[in-house]
Amino acid sequence: MRAITIIGLGQVGSNLAAQLLVSRSVDHLDLLDQSDERAVGVATDLGDAYPDAAISSQDWTSVSRADVVVVALGNRDMLTDARFGELAYNAQAIHGLAQKFADADIPGVVLNLANPNEASTALIQQEWRLQPKQTVGIGTVVDTARLRRTIADELGLSFAAVTGFVDGQHDGRLVMPWSTWRVNGQPLAHPVMGKTVDQQQAAIDSRMKGFTAIKGLQSDWTAVVVWAIRVINTILSDSGHVYPLAVNQPQFDGYVSFPVQLKRNGVGNYVLLPLDELEQGQIKVAANAIAQQLAAMQASI
Repeated sequence: MRAITIIGLGQVGSNLAAQLLVSRSVDHLDLLDQSDERAVGVATDLGDAYPDAAISSQDWTSVSRADVVVVALGNRDMLTDARFGELAYNAQAIHGLAQKFADADIPGVVLNLANPNEASTALIQQEWRLQPKQTVGIGTVVDTARLRRTIADELGLSFAAVTGFVDGQHDGRLVMPWSTWRVNGQPLAHPVMGKTVDQQQAAIDSRMKGFTAIKGLQSDWTAVVVWAIRVINTILSDSGHVYPLAVNQPQFDGYVSFPVQLKRNGVGNYVLLPLDELEQGQIKVAANAIAQQLAAMQASI
């Protein structure tokens, strides 16, 4: 049985719950929120839409039987002035849940969607006393999709023709290890039908896609929800698909977005692409920025 618990039923959490049911990706769905009224309301509404679905609300023991626990904490109003405006809010929420989960044995994979993603994933792992292998964040999955799409559109190719990962820090110090990117299996510098990719412009255009979505919708929640479902399905199917998730990467002394194979019990093999010296240095800078955010979150508790 595919059991999923979602913690936090704001725009992302509630829409994720609905889409999991639409895509038939879950057998038993448990909904948790700091507001009992909100949780019961979302569960009731989804139950009316899917009368045969197994849905429960505010059963905090569900984390002990879930295959995947999704953390969708956040307060969108705090993002008006700063992209990382939720830092202290989410830190306090994570700490508060640690007290609630003090006696809980969470056996499944914890997938964090909250921001700042890498730092809050690290805080969850520490505060909830989880294994690093089972604690991952959505990381730079959406950032990677944006860049692949940008390059594919520029060259007039399909999304699948472009491969590569964005590493580092989501919404912060993104790292594009260009030496590892490929178009039709060839290095990015190779012309495709007489056209080559302007890497700097591609990075700018990719970021603008995110800014455009957030400016128009106040959130890029659709992309986050859809990619989260793909990640969840990878975990449940034990398929080993590779994503650039927020993971504990010993090479960089903590959490950073990095491509890993994902299995039913969490992180499998790290995808150790041959990064050049500059690219490794850029990831180290991102890791240091994440460590500073984690320290700020810890200080706010």
